[in-house]
Amino acid sequence: VVTHGKQALELVNAAKKIVGEAPRLKAVVIDWDADVSLARTTIEESLRTVEAGQGVLIFTDMFGGTPTNISLTFLDPGRVEIVTGINLPMLIKFLNLRADENLAGVVEQICVKGRQSIQVASDLLGRHAHRSGKD
Repeated sequence: VVTHGKQALELVNAAKKIVGEAPRLKAVVIDWDADVSLARTTIEESLRTVEAGQGVLIFTDMFGGTPTNISLTFLDPGRVEIVTGINLPMLIKFLNLRADENLAGVVEQICVKGRQSIQVASDLLGRHAHRSGKD
């Protein structure tokens, strides 16, 4: 998980609290004033520690941001994939998938979960605001 600031660390910690240990899950914090070369080296080292022959999935916070742009230098379809817009439900889904699942299947399931997890609470609970137009 590669993000701006400490978001990666907090997401990984929360997921581990919910799911349990995840030895091949790493948080890479890209500080706001980080040296791009050093950040790239940190990501590269993390990729080496989590690779187990089935491919690697890099989660980032947003497309177009520095963490994603640096991660894109490692993109290798079928071997290293990048999913942007990480949220906690996506990470929990990832940790609950079978280890022998192929990378393309994992990516599809993660993206579906991410989209499903974005909800408007009042719509979900059937409680719609009644607006009179008066403040």
